[in-house]
Amino acid sequence: MPPRIVRAAGGVVYRSGYPDTGPQFLVVHRNRYHDWSLPKGKIDRGETFEEAALREVAEETGLKCKTEDYLGGVTYPTQRDRPKLVRYWLMRVTAGNFLPNLEVDKVEWVGINGALSLLTYNRDARLVERAAAILQNRTSTRLYVVRHGNAGVRSKWKGPDKKRPLTGKGREQASVVADLLARHPVTEIISSKAVRCIQTVEPLAASLEVEIATAGRLNDDATIDDIRQYLKDFKTGSVVLSTHREWIEPLIRDADKRKVPLRGTRRWPKASIWVFDLADGKVGAGYYAGRGLAQPVGGVVR
Repeated sequence: MPPRIVRAAGGVVYRSGYPDTGPQFLVVHRNRYHDWSLPKGKIDRGETFEEAALREVAEETGLKCKTEDYLGGVTYPTQRDRPKLVRYWLMRVTAGNFLPNLEVDKVEWVGINGALSLLTYNRDARLVERAAAILQNRTSTRLYVVRHGNAGVRSKWKGPDKKRPLTGKGREQASVVADLLARHPVTEIISSKAVRCIQTVEPLAASLEVEIATAGRLNDDATIDDIRQYLKDFKTGSVVLSTHREWIEPLIRDADKRKVPLRGTRRWPKASIWVFDLADGKVGAGYYAGRGLAQPVGGVVR
């Protein structure tokens, strides 16, 4: 029987009006763990994730806030090896002042660079990066584009190609993709209608308790015009797309043609990840993450 998931919620709290640093973010110090993190806590019975996020921020910081954008969910193992799912919201301060308490003994208001330097956990840093991107551009979207895992040889599969499943190796690759992406904030998971693409993100969806949506425009017969039009549908969020080489390659070629800054080699092997930042429905930057993300994720978890 799988261990019960610990459910929690928190906030990336910000304040405006600081031209020297840009928006400032609240980072809390927990004396019990000797770490700097974002305010969060477990959900009480009968609460929604959003209600719990507001309550926990108020209890740990003394600040009343208003939720704005949903930043996504992250999962990681606790010290007792139980999976923990935490969902976060961007929050604006409306009232209150910090007083030291049993959970948090001090706080710091810092700009984006200060937050990235101070935070103990990379998963928290990724959340603050997303928050800063949204505050800079309300149409900002981060896409994690995953090519499906190993599904054997197409010519040896007797049924319809869309029903070709992952092999044992492909399922192992799907588990690795889940472990990597679950520690980055994810708001949605969308897949091509092909079974192998859906199966590639099933472990991630189970970890984040997110349903997989399917989209025909992620199928392997999409044209670059289809792809360009599809990207215009995204307004904000951190979205995982599970698709095919025939979708990823023209997207990258088109970005290169437009001289978009893309870091890394031009490759898209099975179960690999490309990360793209969209603004106003167009790729503005991106990088090749290989079969894993370039930024390290992890750290001791609490």
